[in-house]
Amino acid sequence: MPSPKYKINDQVNKKRNTGISLKIEPKVGTIIKVKEKLDSRKRICYYYEVKWPDKRRSEHAQHILTPAP
Repeated sequence: MPSPKYKINDQVNKKRNTGISLKIEPKVGTIIKVKEKLDSRKRICYYYEVKWPDKRRSEHAQHILTPAP
């Protein structure tokens, strides 16, 4: 069984694919919710709801996020 990489209140950055390289966004967000979803092969994948400093919220897959320094 896979396990979640992040917990609630962890600080994260979002990866951004620029086509040539992979960059890390400078904004630091906070995990506020962890969700389990099934992929097309019926395996569990973890998605996180992130609250950003400008009060926006967004949902991202585990592989898109990196721990904040």
